[in-house]
Amino acid sequence: MIGRLFERTYVALFREYPPLLRLAVVTGASQLAFALLNVYALPVYLIQDLRVSGLAVGGISATFLACEMALKFPLGRLSDRLGRKPFVVLGPLLVCLNPVIIVRLPTRLWALVFPVRALDGVGAAALWPPLFAMVGDLVDKRSRAAAMSVMNTVYVGAIGAAAAMGSFADYFTGSHHSPFYLASAFLFLSAVTGYLGLPAVRGTADDPPEPAVAVPKLPSPERHASPPYRRLRGCFAAPAGLPLVLLVSILMTLGVLMLASFLIVYVKVVLHLSGLHTGALLAALAVPVLVVGLPLGHAADRWGKSRAVRVSLAVSAATMWLVPSCRSVLTFALVGLVLVIAHILGTPAWLALVSELAPRRRRGGVMGIVATAEGAGAALAPLLGGWLWDIQHSYIFYGSAVLLTLAALVAAFTLRGEPRGEQPEQAATPSP
Repeated sequence: MIGRLFERTYVALFREYPPLLRLAVVTGASQLAFALLNVYALPVYLIQDLRVSGLAVGGISATFLACEMALKFPLGRLSDRLGRKPFVVLGPLLVCLNPVIIVRLPTRLWALVFPVRALDGVGAAALWPPLFAMVGDLVDKRSRAAAMSVMNTVYVGAIGAAAAMGSFADYFTGSHHSPFYLASAFLFLSAVTGYLGLPAVRGTADDPPEPAVAVPKLPSPERHASPPYRRLRGCFAAPAGLPLVLLVSILMTLGVLMLASFLIVYVKVVLHLSGLHTGALLAALAVPVLVVGLPLGHAADRWGKSRAVRVSLAVSAATMWLVPSCRSVLTFALVGLVLVIAHILGTPAWLALVSELAPRRRRGGVMGIVATAEGAGAALAPLLGGWLWDIQHSYIFYGSAVLLTLAALVAAFTLRGEPRGEQPEQAATPSP
């Protein structure tokens, strides 16, 4: 009984879709590298070693995220034509030496981190939209939230694991430089795994164009347009409900990423944790992600993706208001655990909804549009977080709580149940 339950929950999906495991490895290695830089190595190095202000740290993060935002849509759209695999391989390979370059810069030239981080944004933009679009290409709609949960579980777990890894590396080597070398190694591993292990899939096959997000359908001007106009608009047409999706995406991204550059420093400064204890705390928070991530993805498929998103945002917003009152490690860990579980419930369902907004031949472009909106929020988030950090450290959590509350309210009024009567979709068959 237990064996069958374990097999159905954790094994069956990978048995049905073998490339999903290799996609998870690429996701994990890439996100370990980017999280080591964005969440741990750069903020700690700049704030504690170089004594850079919070706003300057936010500006460096914003440079990376703005370049990523600007290129996500065109590169995602291009992957619809040229295939996903070249982008997934070349993105990490392009920037695998950048962490070493950053840490080798002379202190007086620390401002050169800005152009290096801009190039990092190019690599990230080439990687993420094609990677997540590939999940939609390979996995049937009935299992897509579970498949996205695999990716999101690895993605979120990698953030916690990277922060813990950076803390342990600092503690045992006595240097803030060691996480940068780890980041380079993980980027190279991601590129090699993608080249050797991923199938060559193009998003060219047709699937039913019915949107999977239950939002009001707006009348389309194409109905009375001339054929040439329809062909022109076909390259840029937005699925019904996309503006509301973009609004929720921006609010969620702002609410989460304004914390990213300052969370580890907050734990060290306010909770007075050593590198060893910080690593242990973050590793403990990463364990539930690995254990319950996939079951929660299956639950989102059963309960309905829209409901999972609404519940996740409501719980996240309510919990974020409590974080500044946590003055002990235990209460901080408990509140953080609730936030992590809410995130891994809602994010895969959200990604699955986004992947179903358009037919397969336009999926990379649509995910690129949504990723661009997220990038706009992500580019502003570190600046907002840095400004609030310089005023009062705890204000970053209140700012996040306000934004997540707005996202929860928008989702509550716009995501109303699942659509009925959709036809089954066949997943793409990967070429050998």
